[in-house]
Amino acid sequence: MALLQIAEPGLSAAPHEHRLAVGIDLGTTNSLVATVRSGEADCLNDADGRAMLPSVVRYLKDG
Repeated sequence: MALLQIAEPGLSAAPHEHRLAVGIDLGTTNSLVATVRSGEADCLNDADGRAMLPSVVRYLKDG
């Protein structure tokens, strides 16, 4: 449910139009990725079934 929806005049979405979106909680130790399905937040799991993933950043030599 959107609390506030902003759109250009004449380009607003039709009521109850379905859109896809994800939320990312990027923590200093762990991260979660979730979406809303049927009005409920649903965490996306990795291949091993884990929702909480280690927050890792990799810097390569060439940038």
